[in-house]
Amino acid sequence: MTEHTVPGDPSRAGLARRIQLLQDFAEVVRGSPFSYAELVGSLRPQNLSLRPSEWSRLVGGGCGVLPPDDVIAGLARVFGVPTSFLLEGGALPPALASMAGAILTLRARRVREVADRHLLDLAPNVLADVVAALEPLARLHP
Repeated sequence: MTEHTVPGDPSRAGLARRIQLLQDFAEVVRGSPFSYAELVGSLRPQNLSLRPSEWSRLVGGGCGVLPPDDVIAGLARVFGVPTSFLLEGGALPPALASMAGAILTLRARRVREVADRHLLDLAPNVLADVVAALEPLARLHP
């Protein structure tokens, strides 16, 4: 069996990719996207807060100062992962690894939706190629 990992990357971009992965994981588990309002609601009982601009920079990998360590630790608790995974990457926590196929399927569906909107009228043959390339991912998780 392949061990799923997120390469060790302490950069802002690496942190953003891991947070995006956790958002996708939450969406797969819940069946709906995990909103900023829900995040704030989950941080509040921990006496933590995160401004919309800070969240946007975290998810987008933008520059700026990272939130304090206690907020990063709070985010890790909200998503049920070790703080070290958020900050450093490495092996996927077991819950995420078990849902890797479903997360790939979610991401493939999103790519197809974007391709449908942007390519259909301009290049239907390219859309068919994109759909064909995504087909193996769609079979990973029914």
